[in-house]
This record gives sequence, structure tokens and C-alpha cells, in this order.
Amino acid sequence: MPPIDSILRNDAEDTHWADVYLSTLDNLRSVWPHAWPGLVVVLTSCVHRLWPEQAPSPSSTGGQMIQAALAMALHMEDIAAQSIYEPQYHHRLHTADALTASCLLIQALQAQGIAVDDDWSAALLLAVISHDVLHPGGANRFAQEFERRSAKEMQGIAQAFQIDKTWLQRVSELILRTDPTLVAGNHDKVKNTSFVMNLDWACVLLNEADILASATSRYGPELGQNLAQEWALKNHPLHKFVGTAEGRLQFLSGLQFSTPASEAFRMKESVAKQLALQISSRSV
Repeated sequence: MPPIDSILRNDAEDTHWADVYLSTLDNLRSVWPHAWPGLVVVLTSCVHRLWPEQAPSPSSTGGQMIQAALAMALHMEDIAAQSIYEPQYHHRLHTADALTASCLLIQALQAQGIAVDDDWSAALLLAVISHDVLHPGGANRFAQEFERRSAKEMQGIAQAFQIDKTWLQRVSELILRTDPTLVAGNHDKVKNTSFVMNLDWACVLLNEADILASATSRYGPELGQNLAQEWALKNHPLHKFVGTAEGRLQFLSGLQFSTPASEAFRMKESVAKQLALQISSRSV
């Protein structure tokens, strides 16, 4: 099991954000599932990275949200331990992928001199670790079906920590707006506006974190296969398509990246390169 601080690579040279993230994905997969350290370890690594000297006080709003996130991490591990089924894609490794992506995206913003205060950072950590809790596998039958379940579970965990109602509502809204059918609209809301950490931009950052691993050339195709296996068990009509080359092409074609953080990761360039390779391979 890697030590806490090695889950997220902590090199002195952190300008190559995509490489840092890929190294993190490598580290996570080196221990999944046979030596899984648990989401608490992954979250703690993120907290140490975002607040290397001292995390927000437990009595502060940010500190309360971090404590709620840690409680959610324990809760999710308990659920997994007591269950014989965990979705092939929407499992704890996906949560860790999205969690570490959120951490690095926040840091990429801060490296550009963009302010992200403690409360927003903590809110994003709580939202991302909660966004797929109780996910049954498959896809929503109606808008926000699974996201409403996740938001309700988050609220149940968070009620023990006396979090300000305004922030609790913001975290709930972040979770609700991870519904894949709402992602394009989330990006539209911030189109042609300067980045400032508010609810709309936070939703976009969380959407980017949610699919960041799938957008990588190293792990994206495998994650598509995992989603296909998950959907097959739930008889999703697209399970035979999502893991194919055509499915990958469609996924890449629909990706949107809007934050300055994703620009630092050079995600648009990476996706464009992958698309070009996909298209050229079809013509061979």
C-alpha cells in the first residue's frame, strides 16, 4: 500500500498537470482492488495536498465539510464491504479518480493565481466524494434519478456536522448537476464569462473532474469497456456500443472543457489528438 502522500504525486515540478494526474491514476490502479487503502486515504492525500501546512479548523465551514467528506468516505467503504455487488465503472476507484482530479484542477487554478477559498475547495471535495454514492450501475431512467439519491445520502451524513445550510445546498446542487444530460447546459451557463469560483463554475469543474480519467488516452478506452460491462448487467440498450471504437469516437466528440484548470491540463489538445487518431484509424 503506498503511503498517503504518494497517492497524489507531489513533485516539485507540478506544471505538467496531465502527467501528474496520469501518475496518480497509475498509483490508484496499482492498489485496486487487491490492496485498496480506502477512500479515506485518498481523500486525506487530497486534503494534505490542498492544505500542506494546516487544513481548515473543524469548527469552520470548510472544516465541517471536510469532516463530512471523511465520514462519507468511511460510509462508502462500509457499503462496499457489506455488498456483493459494486458497479464495474461507478465504483470507488471512479470516485477516487474524480476526487484526485478535483484536487489537481483546484491546484491548477491556484497556480494561475485564481483564488479558490477553503470553503469552495472543501465543498468540491464533499460533492465529488458523494456524487455517486449508492450508484446502482446503469443509467438514469429519469432526470437526476441517481444524483438525487446521492444528494440525499450526502445530506444524511452531513447533518452530524452542523454545516451552514447555504453551503449544504450548494453541495447538493453540485451533485445534482453531475447528471450527464445536464453537463452541456452547465458549460453553456459559463460560456463567454470569466472564471470566478461560484456555483456555476464549480459545477463545470466537477463535471470536468468526473470524466477526466475517461478523457485520457491511457485509461479512457478501458473505462469505456468497464462502462459497457456495467450497462450490460443492467440491460442498457447501448451496452454493445459504448465500449467500441465508434463509442469512443462519440464520447470524445462530445467532451467539453471550459475551466482555466483544464487548459493547464491541455485537455482540448489531448482530446483533439485522440479524435484525429480515431478518425484516421477508421479510414485505414
